[in-house]
Amino acid sequence: MALKTWCSVARQRVIENTWVVHSGLVLFIVWGFVQAIISRREGAIKALSQVHRTTRIQWYKRLVEPYIIANREVTYRDLQLLSKPDLMPFFGNRLMVLKAPTTGGEKGVLFVMVDTVIRLLHSGMNLHKLLKDYTLVFEPSWSDYCHSEILEFTRWNEEIFVLSAEENDFAFLRRLGSNLVPVDLGPCDWVDPRTTVPYLENPKEFDIIMNSNWGAWKRHYVLFRMLRKAERRYKVVLIGFKWSGKTRNDIERLADYYGVSGQITIFDWIPYEKVMDLTCRSKVSILLSLKEGSNRAIADSIFCNVPVVVLANHVGGIRKNVVPETGLLAEEAHLESAIVQLFESRIQPREWGLKHISCFKSTEKLNLILREHALGQGRPWTQDIAVRSNSPESSYVYTKDAERLSSWNDGLKDYLR
Repeated sequence: MALKTWCSVARQRVIENTWVVHSGLVLFIVWGFVQAIISRREGAIKALSQVHRTTRIQWYKRLVEPYIIANREVTYRDLQLLSKPDLMPFFGNRLMVLKAPTTGGEKGVLFVMVDTVIRLLHSGMNLHKLLKDYTLVFEPSWSDYCHSEILEFTRWNEEIFVLSAEENDFAFLRRLGSNLVPVDLGPCDWVDPRTTVPYLENPKEFDIIMNSNWGAWKRHYVLFRMLRKAERRYKVVLIGFKWSGKTRNDIERLADYYGVSGQITIFDWIPYEKVMDLTCRSKVSILLSLKEGSNRAIADSIFCNVPVVVLANHVGGIRKNVVPETGLLAEEAHLESAIVQLFESRIQPREWGLKHISCFKSTEKLNLILREHALGQGRPWTQDIAVRSNSPESSYVYTKDAERLSSWNDGLKDYLR
């Protein structure tokens, strides 16, 4: 079992090795451009989009980006040919009406979250009819927007607003100059601060909390390696759930391998309220992934008034929320020193969060952008959008909004293909 764990760690280290990463990217780029030269555009787009989607290296992105953009009409033209998905379970949550259309010609607003649901719109809905009645707002779940599932929407004339918390995604959509309008918000900006109030006075029981799935890309081994080398003994709580074939047992074996099991308390697939309880019982919250969308666990930690540490080379929307008032961006080699520094600090992350990234502040910001755009286009705007949150799933903050818009969410079935 120890050999299996060693192989798993070694494999992850190889995948993250700079030379291995560069070699893999170069092979994909060469293969993509070979496909382009022999006029196999779909193969070229697939390879080059994979490079743009996965790399954290901006030079590679800028190399392949012009070809992808110039040939985006073939990026995903088979989307309409996919079998029709069942979108109805997403009505009112991941497909959420924030504002109902009116008989006076005022468009409604439809919020669409996560990459999978955005992709399913192509084959699942009559987009011509939908875009006539609703302004769409997308909340992608992963960083990097230069790929088929988003670029396909550039064939429409109507503006579609895309939450772009990660700075490079925002800049890319600006360079694209299409109907996709970037908005400086992301999944990390919709926490309902009221959910943490019952736990704010919890006594501090744990030094470090890491709330993530058990997937290898979350890089628990970095924490365990730090614990093994540390001079002091830290008390750590891990919260997670099964992902990409990795389970709690894998994490336990990994902790055993590094000899730090005695410092770890693990919770697997627990209710959101318990997550908030444990977070408020912790001194520092950490994120060790190299790339993802806009991490919500770190946003939750901010509203739990717990300082955060995110790796300095992390790519993701949560970076914009790591400021001196909330925590630190730290080099991996200096993870422990960053944690100790926050132990000694007196920052109040929640105070900053309430002023900048709560679901209420983000609703105000999005509403202002949509209102100004509508009025600028000469269209009426007589009603504001409803307040929503990601705490933890997409939902209305106020029951009255859920009741008022229930029939409109049900009515989305009229737009199914």
